[in-house]
Amino acid sequence: MKTYSIGNETYAIFQTSDQGGVWMVHFIWGKKDFRLYLERASSGAGKGGGTILTAEATGPVAVSRLQYLYNFEWYEYDRVSGHGLHLEEVRWVRGKAKRYLELPHNFMDAALELACREFGLVRQEQGSAA
Repeated sequence: MKTYSIGNETYAIFQTSDQGGVWMVHFIWGKKDFRLYLERASSGAGKGGGTILTAEATGPVAVSRLQYLYNFEWYEYDRVSGHGLHLEEVRWVRGKAKRYLELPHNFMDAALELACREFGLVRQEQGSAA
């Protein structure tokens, strides 16, 4: 398994895929599994806070989903629900079920950095000149 250190945290890449204009990075932080999905960017950016990723081969892509595996079911990223000194409380939903998980600050940025390293993408903030 490939591992990356971002800040003080270590992330392991479990699986990647690039099929039909959808890019997926399945990674592990601690003992928890996450999946980040990227799709071709439309006029509105996805969940990545307005961040667009680009490469010559792909064109602009944006985050479409961030998921967390809990008890063999994938939960969708909802929002940051609390802030601490080093960790943030993040809410994940699956239907009516909600789960809360403490993650490092700027976890979404770390997930984007993993995608950039795996797929050779470059960050481009939305609204900046191309």
